[in-house]
Amino acid sequence: MANLIHDISGLDLLFSRDFTAGELAARRRTIAGRIGPKAHLLVASAPPVPGDVPVQDANFYYFCGLETVHSYLLIDGKDGRTRLFLPSRDKMEGEPEDKLGFEDADMIRQRLQLDGVFPSSELTAALVAVSLLYVPHAEVEGGGVTRFGANGCAKRREEEEWDQAEPRHKRLIRLLKERFPAIEIADACPLVSDMRTIKSPAEIEVLRQAGQLSAAVMVESMKATRPGVTETHLQAIAEFVFRDQGHCGLGYGVIAASGQNNWNGHYHRNNATMRDGDVVLMDCGPDLRHYASDIARIWPVNGVFSDWHRRVYGFIAAYHNTLLDLIRPGALALEIYAEALRRMARQCKDPASPFGDQTALLDQMAAAGVGYLNHGVGLSVHDAMNPAWKTQPLQVGFVCALDPMVWCKPEHQYIRVEDTIVITPDGCERLTGAAPFEIAEIEAAMRMRNV
Repeated sequence: MANLIHDISGLDLLFSRDFTAGELAARRRTIAGRIGPKAHLLVASAPPVPGDVPVQDANFYYFCGLETVHSYLLIDGKDGRTRLFLPSRDKMEGEPEDKLGFEDADMIRQRLQLDGVFPSSELTAALVAVSLLYVPHAEVEGGGVTRFGANGCAKRREEEEWDQAEPRHKRLIRLLKERFPAIEIADACPLVSDMRTIKSPAEIEVLRQAGQLSAAVMVESMKATRPGVTETHLQAIAEFVFRDQGHCGLGYGVIAASGQNNWNGHYHRNNATMRDGDVVLMDCGPDLRHYASDIARIWPVNGVFSDWHRRVYGFIAAYHNTLLDLIRPGALALEIYAEALRRMARQCKDPASPFGDQTALLDQMAAAGVGYLNHGVGLSVHDAMNPAWKTQPLQVGFVCALDPMVWCKPEHQYIRVEDTIVITPDGCERLTGAAPFEIAEIEAAMRMRNV
Protein backbone atom coordinates (compact mmCIF):
# COMPACT_ATOMS: atom_id res chain seq x y z
CA MET A 1 0.00 0.00 0.00
CA ALA A 2 1.50 3.34 -1.07
CA ASN A 3 1.85 6.34 1.20
CA LEU A 4 -1.31 8.42 1.17
CA ILE A 5 0.36 11.82 0.96
CA HIS A 6 3.15 13.08 -1.23
CA ASP A 7 6.32 14.63 0.18
CA ILE A 8 5.84 18.29 1.05
CA SER A 9 7.54 20.58 3.51
CA GLY A 10 7.60 24.10 4.87
CA LEU A 11 4.62 26.40 4.48
CA ASP A 12 2.68 23.93 2.32
CA LEU A 13 2.14 21.87 5.46
CA LEU A 14 0.15 24.76 6.92
CA PHE A 15 -2.52 24.80 4.18
CA SER A 16 -5.04 22.06 3.43
CA ARG A 17 -3.93 19.75 0.63
CA ASP A 18 -7.40 18.25 0.25
CA PHE A 19 -9.75 21.20 -0.24
CA THR A 20 -9.56 23.94 -2.81
CA ALA A 21 -9.87 27.58 -1.82
CA GLY A 22 -13.17 27.56 -3.73
CA GLU A 23 -14.64 24.77 -1.59
CA LEU A 24 -13.56 26.45 1.65
CA ALA A 25 -14.98 29.79 0.49
CA ALA A 26 -18.27 28.06 -0.39
CA ARG A 27 -18.52 26.71 3.17
CA ARG A 28 -18.04 30.20 4.55
CA ARG A 29 -20.75 31.58 2.24
CA THR A 30 -23.11 28.81 3.34
CA ILE A 31 -22.66 29.48 7.05
CA ALA A 32 -23.04 33.22 6.42
CA GLY A 33 -26.44 32.54 4.89
CA ARG A 34 -27.45 30.44 7.89
CA ILE A 35 -26.52 32.93 10.60
CA GLY A 36 -28.35 35.72 8.77
CA PRO A 37 -27.49 39.26 7.68
CA LYS A 38 -27.47 40.75 11.18
CA ALA A 39 -25.00 38.28 12.65
CA HIS A 40 -21.31 37.38 12.57
CA LEU A 41 -19.56 34.07 13.25
CA LEU A 42 -16.31 33.89 15.22
CA VAL A 43 -14.33 30.64 15.09
CA ALA A 44 -11.13 30.35 17.10
CA SER A 45 -8.30 28.05 16.12
CA ALA A 46 -6.68 25.74 18.65
CA PRO A 47 -4.22 27.26 21.11
CA PRO A 48 -0.62 26.05 21.37
CA VAL A 49 -0.34 22.68 23.12
CA PRO A 50 2.58 21.01 24.92
CA GLY A 51 4.59 18.55 22.89
CA ASP A 52 5.66 18.38 19.29
CA VAL A 53 2.41 17.23 17.65
CA PRO A 54 0.32 20.24 16.52
CA VAL A 55 -3.45 20.25 17.02
CA GLN A 56 -6.05 22.22 15.08
CA ASP A 57 -9.71 22.77 15.91
CA ALA A 58 -12.03 20.92 13.53
CA ASN A 59 -14.42 23.83 12.93
CA PHE A 60 -11.62 26.30 12.25
CA TYR A 61 -10.02 23.86 9.79
CA TYR A 62 -13.41 23.16 8.18
CA PHE A 63 -13.84 26.80 7.19
CA CYS A 64 -10.30 27.77 6.22
CA GLY A 65 -8.04 24.70 6.06
CA LEU A 66 -5.25 26.49 7.90
CA GLU A 67 -2.84 25.05 10.46
CA THR A 68 -2.18 28.06 12.72
CA VAL A 69 -2.70 28.61 16.45
CA HIS A 70 -4.29 31.53 18.30
CA SER A 71 -6.01 32.62 15.10
CA TYR A 72 -9.58 33.83 14.65
CA LEU A 73 -11.93 33.66 11.68
CA LEU A 74 -14.68 36.31 11.54
CA ILE A 75 -17.48 35.80 8.99
CA ASP A 76 -20.08 38.49 8.24
CA GLY A 77 -23.58 37.06 7.74
CA LYS A 78 -24.61 40.00 5.55
CA ASP A 79 -22.28 39.32 2.63
CA GLY A 80 -20.05 36.40 3.67
CA ARG A 81 -17.05 38.71 4.04
CA THR A 82 -14.37 36.78 5.91
CA ARG A 83 -11.42 38.17 7.83
CA LEU A 84 -8.62 36.21 9.49
CA PHE A 85 -6.76 37.51 12.52
CA LEU A 86 -3.50 35.84 13.53
CA PRO A 87 -0.38 36.57 15.59
CA SER A 88 2.98 37.74 14.39
CA ARG A 89 5.60 35.23 13.35
CA ASP A 90 7.74 36.53 16.21
CA LYS A 91 5.22 35.17 18.75
CA MET A 92 5.31 31.63 17.33
CA GLU A 93 7.77 28.84 17.97
CA GLY A 94 9.47 27.05 15.11
CA GLU A 95 11.67 27.77 12.16
CA PRO A 96 10.65 30.58 9.76
CA GLU A 97 9.61 28.12 7.06
CA ASP A 98 7.28 26.28 9.45
CA LYS A 99 5.10 29.13 10.70
CA LEU A 100 2.71 31.74 9.35
CA GLY A 101 1.96 35.17 10.74
CA PHE A 102 0.06 38.27 9.72
CA GLU A 103 3.25 39.26 7.86
CA ASP A 104 2.15 36.64 5.29
CA ALA A 105 -1.21 38.36 4.82
CA ASP A 106 -1.07 38.73 1.04
CA MET A 107 -0.16 35.09 0.43
CA ILE A 108 -2.75 33.77 2.90
CA ARG A 109 -5.51 35.99 1.51
CA GLN A 110 -4.84 34.87 -2.06
CA ARG A 111 -4.47 31.17 -1.28
CA LEU A 112 -7.64 30.99 0.81
CA GLN A 113 -9.79 33.60 -0.99
CA LEU A 114 -10.19 35.63 2.20
CA ASP A 115 -11.28 39.25 2.27
CA GLY A 116 -8.62 40.33 4.71
CA VAL A 117 -5.82 39.07 6.93
CA PHE A 118 -4.89 41.14 9.99
CA PRO A 119 -2.93 41.01 13.25
CA SER A 120 -4.78 39.46 16.22
CA SER A 121 -4.58 42.82 17.94
CA GLU A 122 -7.11 44.22 15.44
CA LEU A 123 -9.85 41.72 16.31
CA THR A 124 -11.15 43.98 19.09
CA ALA A 125 -11.79 46.83 16.67
CA ALA A 126 -13.51 44.46 14.23
CA LEU A 127 -15.96 43.32 16.93
CA VAL A 128 -17.04 46.80 18.04
CA ALA A 129 -19.86 47.05 15.49
CA VAL A 130 -21.07 43.44 15.96
CA SER A 131 -24.48 43.02 17.61
CA LEU A 132 -25.14 39.26 17.30
CA LEU A 133 -22.13 36.94 17.42
CA TYR A 134 -22.23 33.18 16.87
CA VAL A 135 -19.46 31.29 18.67
CA PRO A 136 -19.08 27.48 18.91
CA HIS A 137 -19.94 26.51 22.48
CA ALA A 138 -17.48 23.64 22.48
CA GLU A 139 -13.92 22.79 23.42
CA VAL A 140 -11.19 22.23 20.86
CA GLU A 141 -12.02 19.21 18.69
CA GLY A 142 -8.96 17.70 17.06
CA GLY A 143 -5.79 15.68 17.43
CA GLY A 144 -7.74 12.47 17.92
CA VAL A 145 -10.10 14.06 20.47
CA THR A 146 -13.81 14.33 19.70
CA ARG A 147 -15.90 17.35 20.64
CA PHE A 148 -17.85 15.16 23.05
CA GLY A 149 -14.71 13.85 24.73
CA ALA A 150 -13.20 17.33 25.00
CA ASN A 151 -16.42 18.80 26.41
CA GLY A 152 -16.76 15.99 28.92
CA CYS A 153 -13.18 16.35 30.14
CA ALA A 154 -13.56 20.12 30.45
CA LYS A 155 -16.79 19.70 32.44
CA ARG A 156 -15.15 17.28 34.88
CA ARG A 157 -12.24 19.66 35.42
CA GLU A 158 -14.61 22.57 35.92
CA GLU A 159 -16.61 20.69 38.55
CA GLU A 160 -13.67 19.18 40.42
CA GLU A 161 -13.24 20.90 43.81
CA TRP A 162 -9.45 21.19 43.56
CA ASP A 163 -9.31 22.07 39.88
CA GLN A 164 -12.26 24.25 38.84
CA ALA A 165 -10.62 25.02 35.49
CA GLU A 166 -12.70 27.30 33.29
CA PRO A 167 -13.38 25.62 29.91
CA ARG A 168 -11.71 27.44 27.06
CA HIS A 169 -14.91 28.18 25.14
CA LYS A 170 -16.53 29.57 28.30
CA ARG A 171 -13.52 31.77 28.89
CA LEU A 172 -13.75 33.14 25.34
CA ILE A 173 -17.46 33.87 25.79
CA ARG A 174 -16.79 35.53 29.16
CA LEU A 175 -14.08 37.74 27.66
CA LEU A 176 -16.36 38.72 24.79
CA LYS A 177 -19.15 39.69 27.19
CA GLU A 178 -16.77 41.65 29.42
CA ARG A 179 -15.28 43.59 26.53
CA PHE A 180 -18.49 43.99 24.53
CA PRO A 181 -21.44 44.00 26.97
CA ALA A 182 -23.93 44.85 24.21
CA ILE A 183 -23.09 41.81 22.04
CA GLU A 184 -25.60 38.97 22.03
CA ILE A 185 -23.81 35.58 21.99
CA ALA A 186 -25.35 32.54 20.27
CA ASP A 187 -24.13 28.95 19.92
CA ALA A 188 -22.80 28.19 16.44
CA CYS A 189 -22.48 24.42 17.02
CA PRO A 190 -25.96 23.38 15.77
CA LEU A 191 -25.55 25.33 12.50
CA VAL A 192 -22.00 24.12 11.84
CA SER A 193 -22.80 20.53 12.81
CA ASP A 194 -25.69 20.54 10.36
CA MET A 195 -23.29 21.56 7.58
CA ARG A 196 -20.81 18.85 8.58
CA THR A 197 -23.47 16.13 8.39
CA ILE A 198 -23.13 15.63 4.62
CA LYS A 199 -19.60 15.24 3.27
CA SER A 200 -18.34 16.72 0.01
CA PRO A 201 -16.62 14.50 -2.59
CA ALA A 202 -13.26 15.88 -1.44
CA GLU A 203 -14.03 14.97 2.17
CA ILE A 204 -15.15 11.49 1.14
CA GLU A 205 -11.84 10.97 -0.66
CA VAL A 206 -9.89 11.73 2.54
CA LEU A 207 -12.23 9.44 4.47
CA ARG A 208 -11.70 6.74 1.85
CA GLN A 209 -7.94 6.97 2.38
CA ALA A 210 -8.45 6.86 6.15
CA GLY A 211 -10.55 3.73 5.66
CA GLN A 212 -7.82 2.13 3.58
CA LEU A 213 -5.34 2.80 6.37
CA SER A 214 -7.66 1.23 8.96
CA ALA A 215 -8.16 -1.83 6.79
CA ALA A 216 -4.40 -2.21 6.30
CA VAL A 217 -3.95 -2.24 10.07
CA MET A 218 -6.50 -5.04 10.42
CA VAL A 219 -4.87 -7.21 7.77
CA GLU A 220 -1.36 -6.75 9.18
CA SER A 221 -2.61 -7.39 12.71
CA MET A 222 -4.37 -10.60 11.66
CA LYS A 223 -1.14 -11.81 10.06
CA ALA A 224 0.85 -10.99 13.21
CA THR A 225 -1.52 -12.65 15.70
CA ARG A 226 -0.57 -15.92 17.37
CA PRO A 227 -0.60 -17.32 20.92
CA GLY A 228 2.01 -15.62 23.07
CA VAL A 229 1.88 -12.26 21.27
CA THR A 230 0.81 -9.30 23.40
CA GLU A 231 -2.10 -6.98 22.70
CA THR A 232 0.44 -4.14 22.74
CA HIS A 233 2.05 -5.66 19.66
CA LEU A 234 -1.17 -5.09 17.72
CA GLN A 235 -1.32 -1.51 18.97
CA ALA A 236 2.24 -0.98 17.75
CA ILE A 237 1.24 -2.29 14.30
CA ALA A 238 -1.57 0.28 14.13
CA GLU A 239 0.74 3.11 15.14
CA PHE A 240 3.38 2.01 12.62
CA VAL A 241 0.98 1.65 9.70
CA PHE A 242 -0.60 5.04 10.36
CA ARG A 243 2.79 6.73 10.55
CA ASP A 244 4.39 4.80 7.71
CA GLN A 245 1.57 4.84 5.18
CA GLY A 246 -0.41 7.92 6.20
CA HIS A 247 2.15 10.16 7.91
CA CYS A 248 -0.40 10.51 10.71
CA GLY A 249 -1.28 9.44 14.22
CA LEU A 250 -4.20 7.82 15.99
CA GLY A 251 -7.74 9.09 15.62
CA TYR A 252 -8.56 7.47 18.98
CA GLY A 253 -7.01 4.98 21.36
CA VAL A 254 -6.40 1.51 19.91
CA ILE A 255 -8.58 -1.28 21.30
CA ALA A 256 -6.82 -4.66 21.14
CA ALA A 257 -8.89 -6.77 23.54
CA SER A 258 -8.22 -10.50 23.65
CA GLY A 259 -10.09 -13.17 25.58
CA GLN A 260 -12.61 -11.81 28.04
CA ASN A 261 -11.06 -8.35 27.83
CA ASN A 262 -13.32 -7.76 24.85
CA TRP A 263 -16.32 -7.55 27.19
CA ASN A 264 -15.24 -3.93 27.73
CA GLY A 265 -16.00 -2.31 24.39
CA HIS A 266 -13.59 0.53 25.13
CA TYR A 267 -10.72 -1.48 26.60
CA HIS A 268 -7.39 0.34 26.12
CA ARG A 269 -4.92 -1.36 28.46
CA ASN A 270 -3.67 -3.63 25.68
CA ASN A 271 -1.22 -5.34 28.06
CA ALA A 272 -2.43 -8.95 28.06
CA THR A 273 -0.82 -11.88 26.29
CA MET A 274 -3.05 -13.52 23.70
CA ARG A 275 -3.86 -17.17 24.35
CA ASP A 276 -4.71 -20.17 22.22
CA GLY A 277 -8.49 -20.59 21.96
CA ASP A 278 -9.28 -16.91 22.50
CA VAL A 279 -10.39 -14.30 20.00
CA VAL A 280 -9.18 -10.72 19.81
CA LEU A 281 -11.32 -7.64 19.15
CA MET A 282 -9.43 -4.82 17.46
CA ASP A 283 -10.83 -1.33 16.90
CA CYS A 284 -8.76 1.60 15.64
CA GLY A 285 -8.63 4.49 13.20
CA PRO A 286 -6.24 7.23 12.08
CA ASP A 287 -6.30 11.01 12.34
CA LEU A 288 -5.53 11.47 8.64
CA ARG A 289 -5.29 15.15 7.78
CA HIS A 290 -7.97 15.78 10.44
CA TYR A 291 -10.32 13.03 9.20
CA ALA A 292 -11.02 9.77 11.00
CA SER A 293 -12.22 6.26 10.29
CA ASP A 294 -13.80 3.57 12.45
CA ILE A 295 -13.45 -0.17 12.09
CA ALA A 296 -13.68 -3.23 14.33
CA ARG A 297 -12.85 -6.82 13.58
CA ILE A 298 -12.71 -10.05 15.61
CA TRP A 299 -10.43 -12.96 14.79
CA PRO A 300 -9.16 -16.13 16.51
CA VAL A 301 -5.73 -15.97 18.13
CA ASN A 302 -4.80 -19.41 16.77
CA GLY A 303 -6.13 -18.65 13.28
CA VAL A 304 -9.23 -20.89 13.38
CA PHE A 305 -12.64 -19.92 14.78
CA SER A 306 -14.09 -22.23 17.41
CA ASP A 307 -17.47 -23.81 16.77
CA TRP A 308 -19.16 -21.33 19.13
CA HIS A 309 -17.53 -18.27 17.54
CA ARG A 310 -18.17 -19.70 14.09
CA ARG A 311 -21.90 -19.71 14.85
CA VAL A 312 -22.21 -16.46 16.81
CA TYR A 313 -19.66 -14.36 14.98
CA GLY A 314 -20.98 -15.81 11.70
CA PHE A 315 -24.46 -14.66 12.69
CA ILE A 316 -23.26 -11.08 13.34
CA ALA A 317 -21.30 -11.07 10.06
CA ALA A 318 -24.48 -12.16 8.25
CA TYR A 319 -26.38 -9.38 10.04
CA HIS A 320 -23.74 -6.92 8.83
CA ASN A 321 -24.19 -8.08 5.24
CA THR A 322 -27.97 -7.83 5.55
CA LEU A 323 -27.73 -4.23 6.76
CA LEU A 324 -25.34 -3.38 3.91
CA ASP A 325 -27.88 -4.73 1.40
CA LEU A 326 -30.66 -2.55 2.83
CA ILE A 327 -28.85 0.78 3.19
CA ARG A 328 -29.75 3.28 0.47
CA PRO A 329 -30.53 6.98 0.14
CA GLY A 330 -34.05 7.89 1.16
CA ALA A 331 -34.37 5.00 3.64
CA LEU A 332 -35.01 5.56 7.32
CA ALA A 333 -32.69 3.91 9.84
CA LEU A 334 -35.62 2.39 11.77
CA GLU A 335 -37.01 0.89 8.55
CA ILE A 336 -33.61 -0.65 7.80
CA TYR A 337 -33.41 -2.16 11.30
CA ALA A 338 -36.92 -3.61 11.10
CA GLU A 339 -36.35 -5.24 7.71
CA ALA A 340 -32.95 -6.59 8.77
CA LEU A 341 -34.61 -8.14 11.82
CA ARG A 342 -37.23 -9.84 9.63
CA ARG A 343 -34.62 -11.21 7.23
CA MET A 344 -32.38 -12.49 10.02
CA ALA A 345 -35.39 -14.15 11.68
CA ARG A 346 -36.01 -16.08 8.44
CA GLN A 347 -32.35 -17.13 8.32
CA CYS A 348 -32.58 -18.38 11.91
CA LYS A 349 -35.35 -20.75 10.88
CA ASP A 350 -33.52 -21.99 7.79
CA PRO A 351 -32.23 -25.54 8.42
CA ALA A 352 -29.33 -24.81 6.05
CA SER A 353 -28.17 -21.80 8.06
CA PRO A 354 -24.43 -22.17 8.86
CA PHE A 355 -24.87 -20.47 12.25
CA GLY A 356 -27.88 -22.50 13.36
CA ASP A 357 -30.98 -21.14 15.05
CA GLN A 358 -29.93 -17.92 16.80
CA THR A 359 -33.49 -16.77 17.59
CA ALA A 360 -32.64 -16.15 21.25
CA LEU A 361 -29.69 -13.99 20.24
CA LEU A 362 -31.85 -12.13 17.75
CA ASP A 363 -34.50 -11.48 20.40
CA GLN A 364 -31.81 -10.15 22.74
CA MET A 365 -30.55 -7.76 20.04
CA ALA A 366 -34.07 -6.57 19.25
CA ALA A 367 -34.82 -5.96 22.94
CA ALA A 368 -31.62 -3.93 23.32
CA GLY A 369 -32.86 -1.49 20.69
CA VAL A 370 -29.33 -0.67 19.54
CA GLY A 371 -29.02 1.47 16.42
CA TYR A 372 -26.52 -0.21 14.15
CA LEU A 373 -25.99 2.93 12.09
CA ASN A 374 -24.10 3.92 15.15
CA HIS A 375 -22.57 7.40 14.80
CA GLY A 376 -21.28 9.82 12.23
CA VAL A 377 -17.64 9.75 11.13
CA GLY A 378 -15.72 12.69 9.72
CA LEU A 379 -13.52 15.32 11.33
CA SER A 380 -13.81 13.15 14.46
CA VAL A 381 -14.46 9.45 14.85
CA HIS A 382 -17.71 10.42 16.61
CA ASP A 383 -18.38 13.33 14.33
CA ALA A 384 -20.31 16.40 15.44
CA MET A 385 -23.42 16.56 13.27
CA ASN A 386 -27.14 17.22 13.28
CA PRO A 387 -28.66 14.57 15.61
CA ALA A 388 -31.83 14.60 13.51
CA TRP A 389 -30.12 12.33 10.97
CA LYS A 390 -31.31 9.36 13.04
CA THR A 391 -34.94 10.12 12.21
CA GLN A 392 -34.56 11.53 8.70
CA PRO A 393 -34.08 9.76 5.35
CA LEU A 394 -30.46 8.88 4.63
CA GLN A 395 -28.75 11.25 2.20
CA VAL A 396 -25.97 10.74 -0.32
CA GLY A 397 -22.69 11.83 1.25
CA PHE A 398 -23.61 10.85 4.80
CA VAL A 399 -20.76 8.92 6.48
CA CYS A 400 -21.27 6.76 9.54
CA ALA A 401 -20.20 3.62 11.37
CA LEU A 402 -22.20 0.45 10.69
CA ASP A 403 -21.81 -1.68 13.80
CA PRO A 404 -24.08 -4.67 14.57
CA MET A 405 -23.12 -6.11 17.96
CA VAL A 406 -24.20 -8.41 20.74
CA TRP A 407 -23.12 -9.16 24.32
CA CYS A 408 -23.23 -12.89 25.13
CA LYS A 409 -23.38 -12.97 28.93
CA PRO A 410 -22.90 -16.70 29.61
CA GLU A 411 -19.67 -16.70 27.58
CA HIS A 412 -18.70 -13.14 28.64
CA GLN A 413 -18.07 -12.28 24.98
CA TYR A 414 -18.78 -9.10 23.02
CA ILE A 415 -19.17 -9.80 19.31
CA ARG A 416 -19.30 -7.11 16.63
CA VAL A 417 -18.38 -6.20 13.04
CA GLU A 418 -17.86 -2.51 12.31
CA ASP A 419 -17.21 -0.61 9.07
CA THR A 420 -17.23 3.04 8.09
CA ILE A 421 -19.65 3.53 5.19
CA VAL A 422 -20.79 6.40 2.98
CA ILE A 423 -24.26 6.62 1.44
CA THR A 424 -24.05 6.55 -2.37
CA PRO A 425 -26.72 7.09 -5.04
CA ASP A 426 -27.28 3.33 -5.36
CA GLY A 427 -26.63 2.15 -1.80
CA CYS A 428 -23.46 2.51 0.23
CA GLU A 429 -19.71 2.11 -0.04
CA ARG A 430 -17.66 0.42 2.65
CA LEU A 431 -14.77 2.84 3.13
CA THR A 432 -13.06 0.21 5.30
CA GLY A 433 -14.04 -2.61 2.98
CA ALA A 434 -10.50 -3.82 2.27
CA ALA A 435 -10.43 -5.54 5.68
CA PRO A 436 -11.95 -9.03 5.60
CA PHE A 437 -14.79 -9.84 7.96
CA GLU A 438 -16.17 -13.13 6.61
CA ILE A 439 -14.89 -16.17 8.52
CA ALA A 440 -13.24 -17.81 5.52
CA GLU A 441 -11.53 -14.56 4.51
CA ILE A 442 -10.18 -13.95 8.02
CA GLU A 443 -8.83 -17.48 8.35
CA ALA A 444 -7.21 -17.18 4.91
CA ALA A 445 -5.55 -13.89 5.90
CA MET A 446 -4.22 -15.45 9.08
CA ARG A 447 -2.65 -18.32 7.16
CA MET A 448 -0.39 -15.66 5.62
CA ARG A 449 1.15 -15.02 9.04
CA ASN A 450 4.24 -12.88 9.28
CA VAL A 451 7.48 -14.69 10.00
